[in-house]
Amino acid sequence: MTAVGSSALKLTDQRIGLPLDLEPETTYDVLLNDLHVWSLQPARDTQQSGGHLVAAWPKGLHRYLVGRAEVVLRDHVSETVLATGVHVFAGAEDKVVNVTDKDGHPLILDKYGKLIRPLSSEGQDTLDELMDHIERLLQVLNDECGVPAYISYGTLLGAVRNGRLIGHDNDVDLAYVSSYDYPVDVIREAYRIERALSERGWSVRRGSGARINVRLRLSDGTMRYVDVFTSHWVEGVYYMPQDTGFRIDRDAILPLTTVELLGRQLPAPADYEALLAATYGEGWRTPDPSFKYQTPRWLARRIGGWFGGLRTGRKQWDTFYGSHRSSLPTKPTRFAKWVRRNYPADHPIIDLGAGNGRDTLWFAEKGRSVTAIDYCIGVMNRTTSKKGARELPISFEVANFYDTRQVLALGTRLARAETPVDLYGRFLLHSLTAPGRENLLRLASMSLRSGGRLFLEFRTTADADLPHHFTQGGRQFLDPDEVVAQIEARGGRILDRQEGQGLAPFDEEDPQVCRLVATWQR
Repeated sequence: MTAVGSSALKLTDQRIGLPLDLEPETTYDVLLNDLHVWSLQPARDTQQSGGHLVAAWPKGLHRYLVGRAEVVLRDHVSETVLATGVHVFAGAEDKVVNVTDKDGHPLILDKYGKLIRPLSSEGQDTLDELMDHIERLLQVLNDECGVPAYISYGTLLGAVRNGRLIGHDNDVDLAYVSSYDYPVDVIREAYRIERALSERGWSVRRGSGARINVRLRLSDGTMRYVDVFTSHWVEGVYYMPQDTGFRIDRDAILPLTTVELLGRQLPAPADYEALLAATYGEGWRTPDPSFKYQTPRWLARRIGGWFGGLRTGRKQWDTFYGSHRSSLPTKPTRFAKWVRRNYPADHPIIDLGAGNGRDTLWFAEKGRSVTAIDYCIGVMNRTTSKKGARELPISFEVANFYDTRQVLALGTRLARAETPVDLYGRFLLHSLTAPGRENLLRLASMSLRSGGRLFLEFRTTADADLPHHFTQGGRQFLDPDEVVAQIEARGGRILDRQEGQGLAPFDEEDPQVCRLVATWQR
């Protein structure tokens, strides 16, 4: 870094005050104790107040901001230091701010405000192994699946700029070109491709009807991710969900050419500079780690209508479980014990929205076969790695209750099972919006006609104004009478109903909850 006549930053636990004379559209880096953790643009990320440009510390950094930090503001491109300051966060004089993971690898905020381990921190052996996977994925897509596939988005951007992966990225982006116009045909093709990748041993999860994510477990134990985007034309507009749609000629994409990335020739669009300019603007050649997609409303509505979004709410829960993993209770809940005491059974139980698996493990330890279902893969992986978990009668599945296709498939499978099952959902119902709750009851209606029960515990409208231990967005405080009416409208019958406080206390919190037991058996 080059130091110039730098000025002083105004620092508090909540905010950072920057010099007023910063260029509004220029990207600046914020370093804490010599680690680059955040990039911003004044025009987008700050407000003028008290003689400074002020920005709040991003939420993703909050749990790391404890202790002493030397804070540096620098120009991202020239690395010229423009302002400095020292601050002791949370009054912790005896500590030092250190934004790293548990293994000491530096972390940086990505464009979604999430702390990631950037590719720039990886060694050559890890990058070589990652690139082996990328080449194999592209070969399968192009040759075996029969779709023209190429490196895209940030991966293409880094390759064209300097032949390397972008340092502040933590994943790789690929895209393929569908020959179909109608979204339903594009989606059918996408599911065919998902099955093909799964059959070849990759772990695949779906983000929407036109986007899948391949999870790569590397030999050093790290997990890396590859986003595979579908792209197609409709009436001259080239769509690549989830963020882009613009007019560009077919001959700008096909036939594919190649570009060099980390010494390897990989497929790329025919006129990749035209695609990058359309995606990132004419200034795409200048590195900008603070870049954020500004998806127009018409595009978001159109892509959402065509392909849906199967990641609804997942980021919130990934962040929640990642931030609170050490403070979450691990003992079985009172609800689990109540269910076992009042409704003993030996047939399988399906733990819906299993979270950190504390009830899953307890039911299994008591001798019941349990299937834990959630869509936060990270927390489920941590549950499976717990001591003794692999020796218990537990299976784990990833499912999203906003994905009607997944719900119907699961309901069909459970309905055909030789043994009836119980469905168990503690604090799940109030975590879902109306479409998710509708699918949950659809699942119960399909699964429980031959026996078994639905066990629910959820927050009620009376809990809305009470103090809560964890602050979470998206909670739905539900009217028990309405939930009962919805169950009965789908053919269910209420066997038990309890509500009030004293049922689910946690530390200082004593929420107002409702417990329901329902059956669909004639």
